[in-house]
Amino acid sequence: MSLVNYHNHTSMCKHAVGTPEEYVITAIKKGISEFGFSDHAPLPENLRDGITMSPLETELYINIITKLAKKYETQIAIRIGFEVDFPLYNTFDLKYLKDERIDFLIGSCHFLSKYDMDVVTGKSTADNLEPEWAFDNPHFISEYDKHDIDDLYHIYYTNILEAVNSRLFDIIGHFDLIKKFGHRPKKDFSPMIEKIAQNMAKYNIAAEINTSGLQRRVREMYPSDDIIKIFFDNNVPITLGSDSHTPESVGYAFDTAVNTIKKIGYTKISGFAKRKRYDVNL
Repeated sequence: MSLVNYHNHTSMCKHAVGTPEEYVITAIKKGISEFGFSDHAPLPENLRDGITMSPLETELYINIITKLAKKYETQIAIRIGFEVDFPLYNTFDLKYLKDERIDFLIGSCHFLSKYDMDVVTGKSTADNLEPEWAFDNPHFISEYDKHDIDDLYHIYYTNILEAVNSRLFDIIGHFDLIKKFGHRPKKDFSPMIEKIAQNMAKYNIAAEINTSGLQRRVREMYPSDDIIKIFFDNNVPITLGSDSHTPESVGYAFDTAVNTIKKIGYTKISGFAKRKRYDVNL
C-alpha cells in the first residue's frame, strides 16, 4: 500500500514548528511515499501575523523545498505546493498559479466576512461580524454565537463551491472545516454538498481527507464519513493530508483514514506532479 500526504506546513507560517527536513524524515519513517509541502500562501499584512509567510518569503520557501526534494529523491517524492485561501488575496502573486515548479495547490476557506453574509443571505445579522473573521481560530470562537449557524454554513459552502468553480486548485482542503469547534448546522446541506461534489468530479479536483480534525474539538476527520460517501457516489477523487504543523503529527491517524475510505469503497487515492493529478493504489 502506498501512502501520500499532501497537507504539511513549515515554520514559515509562524504557527508550525520544526524544520522541513524533520517533517520529511518522519514521513520516510512512517512509510509515506509522496510528501507534499503546502504552506499557507501569503495573506495581507493585517491578516498575516502568526498565520502565513510574507510575499517576500515565497521564493525562499520554494527554494528550501526544492533542495529537500533533491536531497531525498531516492527515498521519497517531495512535492511543492501552497494552501491558498479562497476568496483570493492579492498578496499571493497569480504567477504562481502557472509556475512550473509548483506541483499542486490546495484551495481552502479560513475566513468569512460581513460582505459574504450580506450578499449571500441579505440579512442584517452580519452587523456584528468582523470584516475578516478567522472562523477556525479559537481566539474568535465567540463570533459563532452572534449568528445563525445555518447562515454561516451556507456562506462557507458557497465559498467552497466558488473555489471549485474557479478551477484554480487541485485539491479542496478540509472540506467541512467550519465544524471544527463542534458547531453543527440545523439544516441539511447534503444537496449543496452534492452539487459541489459533482463539480469537483467534473473538473477533476480532489477532496482532501484531513485527519487533523480528530485532534480538534469536533473529534472527526474533515470531511465527515457522510460527506466522503457523497464524494464516492459522485466519483470525486480523494487524497490524504495530516495538516501537519509539527514533525510528530505527520501522517497522524492515517490508519483510521485508510480504513474509512476503504470501507466506503475507495481503492485509489491521488498524487500530484506539475499540477497533474494521478491515481495511487491503496
